[in-house]
Amino acid sequence: MKNITLSIMFLLVSMVTGQSEKALVKEKKEKMEMMMAWKLTEHLKLTNEEAEKFFPRFREHRETMHALTTKEKELHTEIKEKIERGDVLSNKDLDKLLDQLSVFEEKKMNEKKSFIDGLEGYLNNVQRAKLIGFEHRFRKEVRDQLKHHKKGGEKRDGPRFNKKGKHFWK
Repeated sequence: MKNITLSIMFLLVSMVTGQSEKALVKEKKEKMEMMMAWKLTEHLKLTNEEAEKFFPRFREHRETMHALTTKEKELHTEIKEKIERGDVLSNKDLDKLLDQLSVFEEKKMNEKKSFIDGLEGYLNNVQRAKLIGFEHRFRKEVRDQLKHHKKGGEKRDGPRFNKKGKHFWK
């Protein structure tokens, strides 16, 4: 009886923990989106009217880019799994994979260009130019602050891909 009770308690605790982790990830993502919107509003010096017109388009653009990035990551995962299994990749297979990756890169660039071009009339040229590199700079700033926070203010030295004994591709 004690074993059954302990098993049920363990199961309930693990379910609650699993749900709270998902909620925590969702909460962090929402906070990150809010911080990005705040920084973007500040960086582009958006008026309330501009922000009302800009952010719905920006969210739609981010969703499209997220979908493309997800598909690209799936392809990278497929490549990695083939390498780890020791599958033989012919020149034809490799060319096909490279072509698929190129298509995703091209779609992402076309989406970004279309998004920036589509903002004409909503944002001025300076604001659109600032927007071009914003996300890259924002992510770099967040990464740098996380590194600074995790290391107690110290910058980390060493290779980027060698984390906790794991090596790139193995």
